[in-house]
Amino acid sequence: MIEIRHRDTELVLRVVEADTLVGADLRDDPLNGADLRGTDLSHAWLQEADLNGADLSGANLSGAMMIRTNLDRANLSNTTMQGTKMSDGAMGSGAVLTACNLRQAHFDSCDMRYVDMHDSDLSATHIVRSDFTDACLADCNMNRARIEGSLFIEALLRGTDLSDASICGTHMNGAKLVMAKLDRVRAGGPGCTPLVLNRADLRQASLVDAELRDVALRDVNLHHADLRRANLTGAQMMGAVLRHANVEGADFHGVSLVTVNITFANFSKARFAEVPHFKQNVR
Repeated sequence: MIEIRHRDTELVLRVVEADTLVGADLRDDPLNGADLRGTDLSHAWLQEADLNGADLSGANLSGAMMIRTNLDRANLSNTTMQGTKMSDGAMGSGAVLTACNLRQAHFDSCDMRYVDMHDSDLSATHIVRSDFTDACLADCNMNRARIEGSLFIEALLRGTDLSDASICGTHMNGAKLVMAKLDRVRAGGPGCTPLVLNRADLRQASLVDAELRDVALRDVNLHHADLRRANLTGAQMMGAVLRHANVEGADFHGVSLVTVNITFANFSKARFAEVPHFKQNVR
């Protein structure tokens, strides 16, 4: 028999007649504030459970079903999530993980479509082969995150801090990254399959010292973005908007600017930029 207790009051919230919580059926259970630190919840059924403010730090959530689960303000630091399903792909089916602690969590092959994770701390997380399409990650801390082979298509990342992150082999087509911070991000170069950012919205984003070699930036909006010293060698920028962008020291070697809107951008201090003669209002 296992007693699930409240993290602060130690009040018994649920009694499970088993020796383990592996595969446990906790669907729709009121478990807000539960103490589940280090618990093996692999393949558990947690759909629509209330885990508001619960402590799941170090827990194993691999294979768990967490569609529409409420994890608002929960502690999920150092959790392992392999094949975890937090959505069924329908709008409104995503779990709620707002203002969560997800530091150093590991996501592998997870379904995170439509999840709401705004204001959460995902610093130093490792995300592999996971689907965050249409997820809300606005104002999150994703500093030093490692993202590989994943999907963030149309994801909302407004104001999110991705500085010093490594994002390789990942598709972020149409992602909303307005005012996001991507300083020193590694998204291309040796050993990194270039990031795909076509049609992404990066208005007023900061990409200082970003490694963007060979990154796909077709039709991307970089209006008023800060690209100082960014390495854009070989980047695909057809139809991109660099209006009023700061490109001081940025490397444009091998980048065609023919179809790029560079109005009111100062290319006088950019490196290897070949500005077409017909471009007007370019310094």
